[in-house]
Amino acid sequence: MTEHAGTPTAGTRPLTVRAAALARNVPQRLRERPFWIIQAGVLGVTALHIVAEAWAEVAAGVHPALHHMPVILYLAPIAYASLRYGIEGAYLTGSWAAVLTIPNIVVYHSHDLEWLTEVVYVVVVVGAGVIMAVPVERERRQRQRAEATSRRLGLLNEIATLTLTAELDRALQEALASLVSVLDLDAACVAAAVPEDPTRMSPLARFPADGDTGALDDCLRQIDPPRDTGAVRPVGEGILAIPFDTDLPEPGPAGRVSGVLAVCPHPGRSLSSDDLQLLVGVGNQLATALANARLKDLERDRIHSYARLVTAAQEEERKRISRELHDEAAQNLVAIRRGLDAVAARLSAQGRLPEVQELQDLAGATLAGVRRFSQDLRPPVLDDLGIASALESLVDDLRHRSELTFEFSVVGEPFRPPTEIEMLLFRVAQASLHNVEHHAHATHASVRLSFEVDRLHLAVVDDGCGFELPADSAELADRGKLGLLGMQERAHLAGARLEITTAPGEGTTVEIEIPR
Repeated sequence: MTEHAGTPTAGTRPLTVRAAALARNVPQRLRERPFWIIQAGVLGVTALHIVAEAWAEVAAGVHPALHHMPVILYLAPIAYASLRYGIEGAYLTGSWAAVLTIPNIVVYHSHDLEWLTEVVYVVVVVGAGVIMAVPVERERRQRQRAEATSRRLGLLNEIATLTLTAELDRALQEALASLVSVLDLDAACVAAAVPEDPTRMSPLARFPADGDTGALDDCLRQIDPPRDTGAVRPVGEGILAIPFDTDLPEPGPAGRVSGVLAVCPHPGRSLSSDDLQLLVGVGNQLATALANARLKDLERDRIHSYARLVTAAQEEERKRISRELHDEAAQNLVAIRRGLDAVAARLSAQGRLPEVQELQDLAGATLAGVRRFSQDLRPPVLDDLGIASALESLVDDLRHRSELTFEFSVVGEPFRPPTEIEMLLFRVAQASLHNVEHHAHATHASVRLSFEVDRLHLAVVDDGCGFELPADSAELADRGKLGLLGMQERAHLAGARLEITTAPGEGTTVEIEIPR
């Protein structure tokens, strides 16, 4: 790990950095009550000093020690400043007190060597105050280091927890916010290399989110994470970068996660070696978060690919079974029906017609059921004429076997989308109308298919009883609404948007929108 050359550590802070830090603390000090107590103490002792000097000047028989007694009282505000602000408080308060004694020295002790005695008193008092501040400052710095270490450990633990429990966007944003707070930074951002082009950085999160981090974004383009990993390096004026690089068990560009954490300290803010080590640790934690997110994405892509293959295999199997039912079972039942008709004609004179008639009716009902089952599995009209004709056939079939009223309409100029899109639309309409027929207690339903310039849109609306839609789609399975869950899964796999609008007593609307 290398330190930013322009960012001095705590042990080598130059006077300019100390002065900048003091100047930055002035507004805060002006709002603190102890600060004004110290000033009041110094001014009070100064006023007492002036009064004592004036009285000793005009009164006879005053002991010479009275001239110097008020100077000793400066120890009180200097000691309080030491306890409150450490050695810097003792220095500044002692200097302020020494400056206020100059008028008394000039007015009352300028003759002979009395001024030297007064100066010695002032130096002794201020020196004593500073010496008192040394152990206080040592303990104060130890306490600050312990608190800083605790904050750093807390930050690393917090980020580690976020990377395991939170979504990536939230984890990165909260991690940057905590980092900016703990290290007192101006801004921070994190970026990752684009898998298709590892030399290009894409910002993922920044804090403050609405702040001006353009300089950070520009500096990200100067980083080569694989080459610079593990180094804290300057990439711009007042900007530090911590590159990181992680290998994943995946071939190709997807098997590497590269990125960079960039921070911008306050002007004049010095970062210690512990601070720089913390930045490296945070960078490693963020690398872990990005690696976990990449692994989740890869696993989700595998699951989606597998689900698409399974769905395609299911549809192909349904198509084969539908064809066999139509070409074999249905044709055999037709032949049986015709044979029974011939047998009935020959046996009509022998009084056995009622039994044959029952067989004819059973064969006819079985044939109708096989044809309907074949249509449900994979309607031939979908492959031959397209989604509009298939939906119209589906609605007509429901009209004939149900007491409900159905309305079907097509908007726009019909075209043939890909086969998997047609099948998705048909399955969504089929599942929705099945719910209308068997569960909605509706009297009317409408199916509207819209062919638009940039999308396909299907809406199935009923005036049934409706239901309470759970907030989490995972609850659909627990409530037994597998049809709705299946529609959502199919739509997600195809990159479509499925929306279900319903409420108890207000009917149900199922809409699916597919970009062209």
